Amino acid sequence: MNIISDTGPIIALAKIGRLHLLKSLFDKVYITPYVFKELMAKTGDEAEEIEKALNEFITIGEFGKTAAEVEITLKDLGRGERQCIEFASTSKSDFMLLMDDKAARQAAQKLNIPTTGTIGILITAKNYGLVENVTRILQEMREKGYWLSDNIIETARKLTRE
Repeated sequence: MNIISDTGPIIALAKIGRLHLLKSLFDKVYITPYVFKELMAKTGDEAEEIEKALNEFITIGEFGKTAAEVEITLKDLGRGERQCIEFASTSKSDFMLLMDDKAARQAAQKLNIPTTGTIGILITAKNYGLVENVTRILQEMREKGYWLSDNIIETARKLTRE
């Protein structure tokens, strides 16, 4: 399976040194030109890991003309989220979208495009034995500046039975 990632999950995983999980879990990892632009603007500690991943396994994908009904569904989203969903909607391959933005995920689901978020990636990684404790990783993400609510962390804890 291939994945198209929005900016937030890449930054979140890079902040904790776990961006390689995407390479381990998916055949190909794509971003859109606008997501690339957003990632190149990062100057924090995660910038080096993002640059390494861009050189090694993340590909900038191009997408075709978006159907009018898709554009209407996406009109209130940010440019990065819009491009990710447009890419998935115009691709002939099967893709999953990786995005944490709730409105963007709902829009993708209206278009029958499968989605997951950063926590979903971590839970999948745990199921494959690539990480041991999702709750601990989420706490680390939070400590490194990635916003996560207590409710989200508690939900992940329950799902993973940690």
